[in-house]
Amino acid sequence: MATTFATPYSLLPSQLMPLTLDRVPDDQVILASTVCQRIAADPLSHTMGPKLMRYVNPKIHTAIQTNTFASILVVGAHTRSSTDIITGNEKADKPFNWQRPTAKTFYAPEGNILQLSVIPGLAYVEHYAALIATYVASKAFAGTRIPTVHYRLPPSDASVTLFANSNLRHLGPIDIAIIGYVDSLPNSTGPEAWETATHTGAGEPPLFAWKTRKLQNGRIVAFIGCTACYWGDIGGQLIRSLSELSGVREAIYIGKLGTLDARHVPNTVLATGSCSKFHNGGMVEWESVLDKAVQGSRIVVNGVHCTVATSLCETKEWARDWKTKADWVDPEIGHMARVSIERGVLFGYLHVVSDNLSREGLEGLVDERKATIVADRKKLLEEVEWVLERYFNEIGER
Repeated sequence: MATTFATPYSLLPSQLMPLTLDRVPDDQVILASTVCQRIAADPLSHTMGPKLMRYVNPKIHTAIQTNTFASILVVGAHTRSSTDIITGNEKADKPFNWQRPTAKTFYAPEGNILQLSVIPGLAYVEHYAALIATYVASKAFAGTRIPTVHYRLPPSDASVTLFANSNLRHLGPIDIAIIGYVDSLPNSTGPEAWETATHTGAGEPPLFAWKTRKLQNGRIVAFIGCTACYWGDIGGQLIRSLSELSGVREAIYIGKLGTLDARHVPNTVLATGSCSKFHNGGMVEWESVLDKAVQGSRIVVNGVHCTVATSLCETKEWARDWKTKADWVDPEIGHMARVSIERGVLFGYLHVVSDNLSREGLEGLVDERKATIVADRKKLLEEVEWVLERYFNEIGER
């Protein structure tokens, strides 16, 4: 069995987590994976500064916080069976985006191995490997042995297969998909219950749930929520899946992002745009479906977007370089736009500006549950609903 210990510096509960050790995976799996210590973030150089570990720690699986491992391997796979270890810090107080990566542990003579399974996406695997590498390199890590952190990238279309085998295949034909913060749009979605087209009883809920409404011209709008996180390129795979499974013709993403423009105060502005530059090169441009609908709003700002694989790459040096090239930054928008163009789907986004990467001392990602921020975001999301209704009226007259 693994040696267990409490983690006095963790922001999470420090109870010991019992583990069941399975057979050791093929050594070649570890050897063929990428060691990821090099992308560990440092509070001294990261834009979050001293708040960095308050962002990282709640995302670390509790098995990692309370046990010793020689190696940690991050892979792309959505597994929540009886043999998977569910982390103790899932956000069970909300209907969507609450499931977190699961773990399995393996015995090896040189030291036990933990395998962390995340929704299969290239960026999400890299992001979680970076989170863990940052954690084990920090003062929050109280282990007696620092594990090596590895990751193995999944096939680029792995989530397309996952979604095709999920309850999303039961959604049926739709014209317009609203994805992201759909549970925060009560006026647009209505009081009806979320549909899943499945009956799970007391077991794990299905991956997706939705509400639909019919516009005046007969077009079907679906507000689609997901219990897991579709980080980075998974967002693009979701657009592809909605196109293949339901024939969606327009997609709108409602979420949150960071800004590189020092003028914007978090939680007072909504961001939109029609251009995204990729952190590692390339750019995608499109005609946003929300161009007309956002006109007249005093708090919607149009800007250029940057798509990154992980927020842990957002160092102060990186921000100084990119603030002359982009206004907004998040992991999904560029991927969604690119796939939308490939599939002939019209696309737009409208996001809450949640943090400012060019100014320290402002509200950020670690402050999101403060009452004042919750109230400010409620007002912003009411504005989102106003924009969406203008959009629905606009296309309803076509």
